[in-house]
Amino acid sequence: MKVTLKLQNGYLMPYSSKDKTTLEGLKDGIYEIDIKNMDIRSLQQNRALHKYFTMLSEAFNKQGQTVPKVLKIETKWTPTTVKELLWKPIQQSVVNKKSTAKLNKDEINKVYEVLNMALGQKMGIYIPFPSNEA
Repeated sequence: MKVTLKLQNGYLMPYSSKDKTTLEGLKDGIYEIDIKNMDIRSLQQNRALHKYFTMLSEAFNKQGQTVPKVLKIETKWTPTTVKELLWKPIQQSVVNKKSTAKLNKDEINKVYEVLNMALGQKMGIYIPFPSNEA
């Protein structure tokens, strides 16, 4: 079971109504919690990042831009190819991190800005980073 909590005024509180319902459904007992700082990137920002990969892969495909036309590899674009062949190499160069899971909020913005500017200049593709609808 996974429950997200937020620290507020020194107390751990459920992050969402779903988390609250899950906690209320627990029986009395002793529970072990592994604490992981979710400020590395928010759940919403994580969804937006992967939504961006999907939107960019669709834009490439709509223009007929196969991977070899951009990177000299014969395959169509997918969210995974966008992530692995475009995002991660730029991420490694800009913030010196290999895993997207290790990015903080500012680092995601930095990587996006570099990638978005390069795609806009070289291919005329501009995909705004997803916000609340992700």
